[in-house]
Amino acid sequence: MNNSTRSFNLSSFYVLIKLPIFAVIIINSLQMKAFKAQPAVKLLFLALFCVILASCGKNPEVIYINGKIYTLDKNNTVVEALAVYEGKILATGKSSELTEKYKDAKVIDLKGKTVVPGFIDAEANLMEFSKQLSLLDLRNARSVDEIVNIVRERSKTSKPDDWIGGFGWDELKLNEKDLERLHHSLLDNVSTTQSIYLVNALGNTTWVNKKVLEQTKVNKDTPDPENGAIGFDENNNPNGLFYEAAQELVIDILPQPSEQEVMSNITRGINELFKYGITEINDANITEQGLSVYKKMVDDNRFPIRLYAMIPGKGPLFEKYISSGPEEYKDRINVKCVSLEYDGYFETQDAAMENDYNEDPKRMTPFNDDFDIKEMTKKANEKDFQISVKTIGDRALTQTLNAIESVNKEVKSKAGRTRLEYLEFVTPADMQRIKAMEIIPSIRPEVTLTDKLILNEMIKPENGQNLGLWSNLFKQNNIIISGTDFPYHTINPLVVMYYLSSGLSVDTAANRLTNNTAQKLSVLDALKSFTVYSAFASFAEEVKGTLEKDKFADMVVLSDDIIASDPQVLLKTKILMTIIRGEVVYENKSPGALLY
Repeated sequence: MNNSTRSFNLSSFYVLIKLPIFAVIIINSLQMKAFKAQPAVKLLFLALFCVILASCGKNPEVIYINGKIYTLDKNNTVVEALAVYEGKILATGKSSELTEKYKDAKVIDLKGKTVVPGFIDAEANLMEFSKQLSLLDLRNARSVDEIVNIVRERSKTSKPDDWIGGFGWDELKLNEKDLERLHHSLLDNVSTTQSIYLVNALGNTTWVNKKVLEQTKVNKDTPDPENGAIGFDENNNPNGLFYEAAQELVIDILPQPSEQEVMSNITRGINELFKYGITEINDANITEQGLSVYKKMVDDNRFPIRLYAMIPGKGPLFEKYISSGPEEYKDRINVKCVSLEYDGYFETQDAAMENDYNEDPKRMTPFNDDFDIKEMTKKANEKDFQISVKTIGDRALTQTLNAIESVNKEVKSKAGRTRLEYLEFVTPADMQRIKAMEIIPSIRPEVTLTDKLILNEMIKPENGQNLGLWSNLFKQNNIIISGTDFPYHTINPLVVMYYLSSGLSVDTAANRLTNNTAQKLSVLDALKSFTVYSAFASFAEEVKGTLEKDKFADMVVLSDDIIASDPQVLLKTKILMTIIRGEVVYENKSPGALLY
């Protein structure tokens, strides 16, 4: 028996055997009248002593040492080491102190690297992201011919009757002539026997070949569905383009994977998230079927991340939870938020603006109107649910604030922490109302920078003064949260932090035209928008967001010290490790690689 084992055994014997006996002797020897007269006092003393004993008996499974660990607590304390017991932080401090105190724990040497809390993405779509990992990646294609060539290469290695899917082609990267060429005939030139469908980067347009078109049974007499449109060519024949809700016509005929295939896709998706340091997501695209699959994966111990489920604010799933109330599922899934979209993307003219757009359609119809927002808010307020509304345009924001304010006067929210997602255009008057109503602003920096670039072409230039007021929102509310909105935008939180802390795009040419440097935040606050503030916004501040005692040991090891550096360092920083509940779930074997 070595000295450390002998020491451990002796201390264990003392804590577990001798100390309890000693405690009983002390209590029984006390002759105070209080103990004789009040048995409850005696029981309380025993219970307190048991708690102390239990605390004394905790020995961590692992200690992380020799790091620069930013705890992000109230004092922004930096420590060298951190001990983990049953997935939670047992202690923080100096490496020598913790290794001396807990001699039998496994030790992982961080070798001086920077550690921060795990990233909480304020908006993501896990199911869609997981599906798209098996699709052709079209994000870097800069012409229609390039897109077609990528599809053609996949066609050569596919079976004659296979489905070929692609994702990520971007209208903003195509010139006007290319946009005019979009037609099913281009994809027919690749294959007339394989079913080809290509979804754009925003997920609001699907381009298909004639084989798919025929399966949708769409013809020149087919009316546009509600909140959607079918594309037609100059001869009034369907051209193979489906917009917004019309995409359901394509989705309905896609081959459906088995539940096991869905779970395998999700596992692959989660493992991909770990490469970016993401340990929790807020998902506003929850379906009843998807939620059921996630719960089964939790039951099977196959769902290591945390999910804050933001269920749609109307429909069967909404009514089910309004009836039953919020749900915390095994420390992995929290269903406590209901969500609606008032409007959509500015670049597609789906943002509800006070001013008309320059081109038709000059005014958009809300996806969900004031009545829908009021109905959702009233029911949610009564049942302790948080409210979340997507409001991009200034008209959308004003109308949403009016609706929520009206309901709150009748039925006060029990949960509070109302969130406005994708917040972009904010008038001075609504800025003050956001503060007065204690609303949490949730932003998408990448989208804002893109919208600043195209604003003058789309609407009156004076609207620009109300776009992307990140610093103003943060200073008055003392909180701001960020989301990547993957898979529709850049998944890397470090890159989004760069946008937020620099006010610049990664495209230097775009920066020469416009930027948002006047509204940038510090790197520390940009980081907190993915950690401390996002934890609060999802009611997880007691267990996540900072690296403090009794919180989950969810953290990210970085190649560079982002907090003590210029924002530019964020772009070259790599994720070296992602750690969930003390366990390393991802380790970068080739740290020279950059992930964008």
